[in-house]
Amino acid sequence: MEKLSIIIANITWNPDGWRNTYTNPHAGHLYARDTPGHECLNFKFDKPIDKNGNVHGYVQWTFPPKKFLAGGIVIFYSRNLKTNKGEIVGIYGKAEIIKTPIETDYLEFGEDKYLTNIITEERFSMLFPIPLSEKKYKQIVNTKRLVPQIGFRLIDDQNLAKAIINDEIIALKRSGIKQDELKKLASIYKYITGDPYKGDLETDYDAEEQDEIIKVLNKKKEIKKEDIARELKKLKPTDPEIVILTGKTYGRDNKTIAELKFLRDFKCQICGTTIIKKDNTQYIEAAHITQKKDKGPETPDNILILCPNHHKEFDFGDKQIIKRNKEKIIFILNSTKYEVSLALE
Repeated sequence: MEKLSIIIANITWNPDGWRNTYTNPHAGHLYARDTPGHECLNFKFDKPIDKNGNVHGYVQWTFPPKKFLAGGIVIFYSRNLKTNKGEIVGIYGKAEIIKTPIETDYLEFGEDKYLTNIITEERFSMLFPIPLSEKKYKQIVNTKRLVPQIGFRLIDDQNLAKAIINDEIIALKRSGIKQDELKKLASIYKYITGDPYKGDLETDYDAEEQDEIIKVLNKKKEIKKEDIARELKKLKPTDPEIVILTGKTYGRDNKTIAELKFLRDFKCQICGTTIIKKDNTQYIEAAHITQKKDKGPETPDNILILCPNHHKEFDFGDKQIIKRNKEKIIFILNSTKYEVSLALE
């Protein structure tokens, strides 16, 4: 496979994920403090200028890299102003430099022109749901600073991009992130390397993560069920997908399910069964009333705690929902009527 051009480009920190205009109050120049940077919309993929699967973006440089060939990779680096640490935050795949930057009128920029100087294919580009620390990658390229404060670094090492994509896939699998994000990363990996991603994209870390969270809950002797219930009642589908518990990152969905299992005493809400494993821990499963593939939320009013038999029967059996609200669900499953509480006691 032909070797791809790769650059790491510095992108000004944006707490909105480079999807909204942002002015940096800590910028060294007054103009930068008052005017949004053009790269602040790099990961907003529905701008009026974005068409036919292509996305326009901006990279800060006085002169573009002469050795960057069309179809190359742009890896975006930013210094997180909240933590003051450098992070890899996203990627443009199959990118091409626009030799004559494009100026467009764009409502969010007011009277200023919106400037773009690079174009990429959306299917090979994404904002990383979990930013990656720069530390490891500085060692790979043997440099004290991964990229200059303003500008870019041309990388003559395919392994760097390969390592970044592989690390993001691993991070997302561990966090319980959605499969479509993993598959997109695998497509980018194949584009960069020419080889299919050989790791297991289907590995289910959910049960493992939930077990870890349950262990934390069991260790906290002072924790009260009413406190967990109060926290779950405040949960919204728009809450961040990643949470930190005792210093470790978990998928918010897994934390919600683990807490519901804990609240329901690991008992099937249909038959009351609890399965005891050989290590003397309890096993139970979570069933979604509205399936995840149908965009069912990970909220308490959409989750039943069930034994494996009733879980599969609920998913695949002849089911008719008669009544459903945040407090209870009434349904007929294979000719048997059930009323199950969804309330958080």
